[in-house]
Amino acid sequence: MVDIPFQQPKDLTRRQNRLLALAGVFQAAQLTHMTAMTGLSKMNENGTFYFEQLIKASLNIRPTDLEQGKVLNTLDFFHEINDLILGLKNLEDSIHIPFNKRTIRKIPKLPVARLPTSYALSLLQLEKKVYQNPQFVKIINQTQEKILKQLSFFDYNYMHPSIIANLAQAYLETAAQIEPRILVRGNPEAFKDSQHTNRIRASLFTGLQMAHLWRQVGGRSIQLVFGKNKIVKDIHTIARTQFQLLEK
Repeated sequence: MVDIPFQQPKDLTRRQNRLLALAGVFQAAQLTHMTAMTGLSKMNENGTFYFEQLIKASLNIRPTDLEQGKVLNTLDFFHEINDLILGLKNLEDSIHIPFNKRTIRKIPKLPVARLPTSYALSLLQLEKKVYQNPQFVKIINQTQEKILKQLSFFDYNYMHPSIIANLAQAYLETAAQIEPRILVRGNPEAFKDSQHTNRIRASLFTGLQMAHLWRQVGGRSIQLVFGKNKIVKDIHTIARTQFQLLEK
């Protein structure tokens, strides 16, 4: 994929809209992996930027949107496609790992390079179970409302430790209660730091929310089994569209 600053396209197809939501899941998975392996001190500005965009989106993704007849578009939750570049790149790279029924139903042991993909697939599985539980949905809604009310107090700093901690707690009280849990591999010393573990769990929470959006805009596991060529095609189409916009 061409590494360029993306601009906003005029229109996206339904499939491309779904692709961007899926990219959000893979972006969260990659950020989870980066944090676990390198720690907070080595997370660069780009990583922080991509994480912040996911947090902003995750606070506004609601299960009631479809029930209220809203037509959802992934870019309604982001400023521009540029906010999801990390996820698009990670998703494209993951296509080299075969998506099949076995990997979707049960994540095998994978080398470090493939861990983000395993996290992403696990989040797609967990999302359905979480949102089938009314108590879990209530916890997520309450967390969203609490943080949105507190943002002005924190000068709209989405990366404030208290906000990260609240997101991490929401993940612990919902998805982390479901077996099999996502086991994140990384630096053992870093896991002793609560801010480190909070950020990992908060990353997973944003991935859970993006997985929910993906399902809301028509995402289904079968698309990952038989549609990987379409996924790559759509990623390249979006990148080509952005390149044409820049030339104008």
